[in-house]
Amino acid sequence: MERLYRNVISPEGLVSYSVKIGESDLFICTSSNLRSLAEAALARYRSDIEEYMKAHPIFGRSFKPVPGVFGAPEIVKDMAYAAEVFDVGPMASVAGAIAQHVGVELKKKSKEVIVENGGDIFLAGGRRRKVRIFPGNLSQTLDIIIEDEEEGLGLCTSSAKVGPSISLGNADAVTVLAKTATLADAAATAIGNRVHSAEDIEDALYYAKSNSSILGVVIIVGGAMGVWGGIEIV
Repeated sequence: MERLYRNVISPEGLVSYSVKIGESDLFICTSSNLRSLAEAALARYRSDIEEYMKAHPIFGRSFKPVPGVFGAPEIVKDMAYAAEVFDVGPMASVAGAIAQHVGVELKKKSKEVIVENGGDIFLAGGRRRKVRIFPGNLSQTLDIIIEDEEEGLGLCTSSAKVGPSISLGNADAVTVLAKTATLADAAATAIGNRVHSAEDIEDALYYAKSNSSILGVVIIVGGAMGVWGGIEIV
């Protein structure tokens, strides 16, 4: 899938480049070109997940939480934890987890880091960022402002209308700001599963408010929108 939305990503003062391995297609912005470091990190984390799933196939198939076994790689433990927090399958957080872990690696060499992985984003550097939500043909794009943190936050989107991810709901877009991209990805899936029509927005916002890992949320469905937390609509 050609990701045309990347044509409008232009953070001031950062170098932008893409890194692709298998299904993973990352768009990265850092203070200098760290492509080689990003490629090595992506290859390592993909291998950790793939090798773990060979030994534990249920981890890649389940729509419910699956605990990571003792000695599992850190990225697998993070996915298992996010799945447990939001009662979803571990793979609901895989794109966010990869963005998170690659981003943390790059943060060692760059004060500011953005790693976008199919709409799931790790952002670090302590800046105000403008982000555009693409909810598909039925809704208009929406620009939001967030404040990222020095060590990073996650901003992830789930949609029943756009992209390959599986959603059990009918939302045009659910975008979640959370303490990590792994948690944000799992949370966006969990909230998206709850939203079938505009009537579900209020309950979904209440669910988001009740979880301390979630810092903000935007829900778009059926021409209606709900917003809560640390997200400013432009």
